[in-house]
Amino acid sequence: MEVLSLSWAPFGHRMDELSRAVGGKRVSITVLYGPRYFAPLRYVVLFLWTLILLTVQGPDVVYAQNPPVFCPLASLLYCRMARKRLVIDHHSVWRLKTIGGVVGKGIGFLESFVASSAYMNTTVHEDWAAELRKMSANQVLVVHDFVARNPKPRDQKVREKYAQTPIVAIASHGGHPLERLEAEVGAASTLKGVTLLVTGPPSKLAGRVHDLPSNVKFLGMLPMDEYLSLKASVDIALNITDEPYTLSHVIFEYMASSLPVLSSPQKVVRDLFGDSLLYADDSTRDAVAKKLQQLSGNAALVSEYRSRARTTHENLQQLHEIEVKELRARLE
Repeated sequence: MEVLSLSWAPFGHRMDELSRAVGGKRVSITVLYGPRYFAPLRYVVLFLWTLILLTVQGPDVVYAQNPPVFCPLASLLYCRMARKRLVIDHHSVWRLKTIGGVVGKGIGFLESFVASSAYMNTTVHEDWAAELRKMSANQVLVVHDFVARNPKPRDQKVREKYAQTPIVAIASHGGHPLERLEAEVGAASTLKGVTLLVTGPPSKLAGRVHDLPSNVKFLGMLPMDEYLSLKASVDIALNITDEPYTLSHVIFEYMASSLPVLSSPQKVVRDLFGDSLLYADDSTRDAVAKKLQQLSGNAALVSEYRSRARTTHENLQQLHEIEVKELRARLE
């Protein structure tokens, strides 16, 4: 059984992980990536590109990522013509994240159509799974993100390369407009003895992190080896966002590095991580600063949350093994 895992993006950690889980071939395709005004042309080109790619490759199973819904839609067309199976991974339910109106209704119709036509549908948490079931999706299965234990040791030289303060924090961003980078930077600027290191794509973050305070540094996209070493060597991680349904992949990365995490209090985050994270009351600068001060000023508390992170990662690994076993069983 040949599985091809497909996404319309230059990279995708979740699809990388799912592809390894099912032993599939991983393909990312994109063109004119970025500006929204390119979307109509981009989707037309990618739709045709996908049909050609799948026809040439001829996989038995296509594992396609939504959103955008047009990726699984093109994959469904191939699967219908070639009598193959389609599995859709819903990184999110796109219709709940659109502007609504005619566009939202159209996307909702397409999502319902492909989800109910696919052989199986996977998603990242139970809230999305409930939405998919409302859409009559076939074989809905939750497969949480999972990041293997960070193999890098804590390294004082790595810390000193970027900061000389007693506490070093990291905030990794993808560039979504609801990520509250400004609140994280503002909170760090009010605290002495703390350096905040921000990582992420310059194309999406550069305009949001100018005029940085002296204790905040924007590092851009680091090479993976250096990024792993950095996460192993800092003291605290921040994940402040107003996205209501998002389980940020970086939280799983932080757990893999046994990092204490200061997070926004979204329901989906609390449902999975519980008291292994410290939660800000809201995503404002002052609320984030209050909790960051509490964490950075208490070595015993930092140690306690490191211990909770290690335990949580062990639990996530066990959960991941169960979910992947079920995913493979359904495919085979």
